[in-house]
Amino acid sequence: MQTATLLRTATAVLALGALAACSSTPPPVDQMAVTRTTVNRVAGEPQVAANAPVELQRAREKLVAAEKAMTDKEYELARRYAAEAEADARVAETKAEAANNAATLQQVRTSIQSLQTEITRRDPAPAVVPGAAAVPAPMPAPMPAPAMAPRPATAPGAVPGMPVPSNPAPAR
Repeated sequence: MQTATLLRTATAVLALGALAACSSTPPPVDQMAVTRTTVNRVAGEPQVAANAPVELQRAREKLVAAEKAMTDKEYELARRYAAEAEADARVAETKAEAANNAATLQQVRTSIQSLQTEITRRDPAPAVVPGAAAVPAPMPAPMPAPAMAPRPATAPGAVPGMPVPSNPAPAR
């Protein structure tokens, strides 16, 4: 009999402790508001709906589950669903941003390829192999100066030390 009384007392204490623990958990009102705002903000972005519809739907479903848990006063469950909904919304936002960045990167690569094609078309110089040492182009040989003979000092208008062409223009 003493064991039965002890067992009933222990069960009653555990039940009261569980009830007290549940009632001491405050409702996650702030977290619900933040989650609701995050999910609605992310859902309003068109690129998220286009690039991450699965993650966005998952976030919406968890927000609905969190609101139902709040209504049922299951605050710990509501808190968990709210945190998961917010995380899923952020994942959807990040995935959409990554898809947008990938599209931008592809546009830049296409532009670079177009520019390289245009440069090659205008200047068909030999292509440089990546990793190969650059060999400077040979310098062209200097052109010899035209042959000039010194002017005789007796020539009219001649300046001593100045060269004159070897076949001067005939005088008229």
